Amino acid sequence: TAAHSACHSALMIILLLLGFASLAACSDHPPAEDPTQGKWTVFKDDEQLHPCIKMYATIRLKLSYVDADDAMKEVPEFAVPADAIAATGEGKSSCYERVHIGDEFIDSQVLHLEFPHNEGWNVRLAFTQDPRMGVNQNDYALWQVNVTANYSSMPDLFHNAVKDHTHTYFSVIDFLNPPYIAGVEYTALGDSLYCPETPQEFEINVDESVGPFASISLSDLWMQAYMSTDDFGKQVICADDQTDLDMVPVIISAILAGLVLFTLITYFVYRSRLPTDILEMTEPEFEEEHEHHEHATEHNHLHDNHNGSHHGHNNANHHDNYGYKEEENRF
Repeated sequence: TAAHSACHSALMIILLLLGFASLAACSDHPPAEDPTQGKWTVFKDDEQLHPCIKMYATIRLKLSYVDADDAMKEVPEFAVPADAIAATGEGKSSCYERVHIGDEFIDSQVLHLEFPHNEGWNVRLAFTQDPRMGVNQNDYALWQVNVTANYSSMPDLFHNAVKDHTHTYFSVIDFLNPPYIAGVEYTALGDSLYCPETPQEFEINVDESVGPFASISLSDLWMQAYMSTDDFGKQVICADDQTDLDMVPVIISAILAGLVLFTLITYFVYRSRLPTDILEMTEPEFEEEHEHHEHATEHNHLHDNHNGSHHGHNNANHHDNYGYKEEENRF
């Protein structure tokens, strides 16, 4: 009928919309193209076929420095060049390096970025699975960031800097208090960390007794270390981005699920209130099944009556024979 067909069509449309919403929520999307975003890979082999680290990110630095007059100065935030080079070789990018911390070593994978237009500048990002850095089993984390700066090669930013002076900003590591960055920039082995919206800001050094202040900002981020495949694994969205990015498909899915439930309830309530004669008119198969059931009942009733008559006749014969035998026994 028209009502039944309309209800069925509405249900199918809602189910299709629910499926599309689920696909939208679960699909992986690479970060949007950004001219400041660099794309770097560290390979396990010389043929550059099998990566161990991949990172897409816009990296920005905030640094302070001591000028030639021994005064502490700060420079405006600036970006690591998108064409920075993931340099390889001794002490550079590596799929395995034992990073020295005091008398201890942290087994790590390292992305070493060199600035192509500013001699003496590099940024090192180290990843580890070491539980001493607060990393859970079967996870990996970005645990250390170091920046080496040659102020003289950026005179427009570092005014009155000591000529040819190079300074290294490094993270101070306390094994009793794992670095904050490792508790944020982490995910499971085989997965990639995806942070397309909110910049992630981390302090490199805030202790003036160690050196000038430094911090790093990561945005448009998509990264993975300890890779076992040739491309990024499943995207795991950063906690800061999940609320804004994921609530839309979740809300849509919840609304569509509610509509499906409402439609089903309405349909079954509608059917339950229809009289039998209307159901027979709207659903011919119901009428045929009902008639077949009536014919079967009538046939069974006639069959039972026939068996009853036959049984009565046999009983009569039995009684006659019994009486006859009694008469015979008298003689």
